[in-house]
Amino acid sequence: MESPTQPPPEPAKSLFDRIYDLFSSLRLAIFLLIALAVASIIGTLLPQGKDLAFYGEHFPRLLSLIRVLDLGDMYHSWWFLALMGLFALNLVTCTIRRLPVTLRLYRRDSLALDPDRLARMSLRHSWVLHGNPGGERAAACFRERAGRTRTAEIGGGTLHLVEHGRWTYWALYGLHASILVIFLGALVGWIWGFHGDLLLMEGDTADSITNRRGGAPIPLGFQVRCDDFDVSFYETGAPKEYRSDLTVIDGGREVLHRSVVVNRPLTYKGITFYQANYQAAPEAAVRIEAADGATKTLVVPAYQTVTWPEKGISLRLIQYMPNVHGGAAVRLLWADRDGPLQGPWLIKGRPTPLTSGDKEFSLSLIDLRQRFMTGLSVKKDPGVWIVWLGCTGLILGFVVVFWVGHRRLWLWVGPRDGKTVAVLAGQTNKNKTAFEDDFHRIVKAMDRCLEATP
Repeated sequence: MESPTQPPPEPAKSLFDRIYDLFSSLRLAIFLLIALAVASIIGTLLPQGKDLAFYGEHFPRLLSLIRVLDLGDMYHSWWFLALMGLFALNLVTCTIRRLPVTLRLYRRDSLALDPDRLARMSLRHSWVLHGNPGGERAAACFRERAGRTRTAEIGGGTLHLVEHGRWTYWALYGLHASILVIFLGALVGWIWGFHGDLLLMEGDTADSITNRRGGAPIPLGFQVRCDDFDVSFYETGAPKEYRSDLTVIDGGREVLHRSVVVNRPLTYKGITFYQANYQAAPEAAVRIEAADGATKTLVVPAYQTVTWPEKGISLRLIQYMPNVHGGAAVRLLWADRDGPLQGPWLIKGRPTPLTSGDKEFSLSLIDLRQRFMTGLSVKKDPGVWIVWLGCTGLILGFVVVFWVGHRRLWLWVGPRDGKTVAVLAGQTNKNKTAFEDDFHRIVKAMDRCLEATP
């Protein structure tokens, strides 16, 4: 007894074919989409752009994971960029794999159709054309209701075709290209953009910001001055609105004035300043009396060093207390060229003696007022317009992919069983309900047209 013939084993795939199959698989696409979605959720829930001290304070158990995976700047982390790169590669490979099928569908000649196939289509209708053997009137009625036609002589009769939306086979490629354009925009922003912070006291000017990635200064190429800062409060004491009046100085000229509030930023040369926060900062007026009779009053803002050059003295305000023994007090960092660094406390209204080397001074806090320091988030993203372009293409692509289809209507007019018949049939690959309604309207219109034919 002979054993049944076994099919020959399939040849083993090469390494290239296995890699090609992997990157063109739908499973990989779904896995990468889920991974990117999960990562995006984490990036939304976890505050971004903070320093490790912030995460150590608020997420102590996750600090090691945040540091290793760079979750504080997740969208710029190596693994997130790798996921985007893999998804882009998967998208390109799938596109290449599908291209031959799309080309075949696009090049298909809808007029090269056996008339008998029309009779097997689900959407069809036929007429017996009494007294109209040529069928010219039926063809005219079809053109009048359906639109411009192309014709071919086939099956002993004439096949008329109305076709719309053949180009929609390429919509999926437009969709894929839009996603790649979005990735390109994100990459451009990552390479040539930056995101930093700027703390600016009222009246101060800055020409650089602090990069959130690493803390290095980033020169702006122009200057920004905070002319004024104002904050209003609700009755509960919570801030209601805070506003910074900024002036941009470029090449020594004031080129732009703008009030910046939350959700109404200032943009100059592609760099956008967002109102992010503010800080209250004291400013102390300190009078220094030297033993030789010299007197100087210095205004010392917070976070700044003020000098008395003639005496080689510098002061820096390092601490503020609103009430010490019944009066406001500040602590200064005192330095001069003759003595060591000192940190005297000054209470308003009470002179404080200070000895530095062989010199004696008397320090008095004569005034103390509160100033505001505006906190600006500064961002430059040259890829944002590329991302918008990709998003627009993505929306249009989805509209076409899901709602715009390839619609074909045929009318064949020719002899069958000694009579002249007209067969109407139609097909579409999307939105079939609407197409069926259109088909039945054309049938009714042709009924009326043919009945009206003398």
